[in-house]
Amino acid sequence: MSSTTSSFDAYQSELLSITEQIISRIQSKDVDEVDDMLQQAEDLVKQMGLEARGMDDAIVKRDLLAKVKEYKAQLSKLRSEYESATLFKTDNNSHNNTGSSSILDSQSTVRSQNETLLNARSAIAETEGVAMGITEDLNRQRETMKNAHGRVNEVADMAEKGDGILKGMLRRNKFWQGKLW
Repeated sequence: MSSTTSSFDAYQSELLSITEQIISRIQSKDVDEVDDMLQQAEDLVKQMGLEARGMDDAIVKRDLLAKVKEYKAQLSKLRSEYESATLFKTDNNSHNNTGSSSILDSQSTVRSQNETLLNARSAIAETEGVAMGITEDLNRQRETMKNAHGRVNEVADMAEKGDGILKGMLRRNKFWQGKLW
């Protein structure tokens, strides 16, 4: 097992632990620290994605990226559950404080904007990771093409030398045939 896979496994273990804590807190309606935990879990998934993209073995890379995709979907679902739980908690508080509806609207707007920003950051990080993977693949392909080009030049040089040798042999053969007849 490579160190990259063991790093991925360590991130995965930590992610599973945090996910269990998040689920437990959402179910018990104790959502005070869940947002920070979700952010930490999302950061772990990003790291797992980078680790997966860094794999050389295409099969392992594909499998790890599939796991990352599953974890992203799971975190998205947990974030929705968290937002529903906090909204429910906020709604209960707003019934107690009827004068705070404008504050709740502002909080909702800010929460929505924060979510949009977090999604944008996530998309940027994912795009950056994909771009890094593509760049690495292109660099490997460029090296392969350089090596192939060098071999083609070597073969062309050897063909020219062979052509020169054959022409010389033909000239000598004609010379000797002319002398013999």
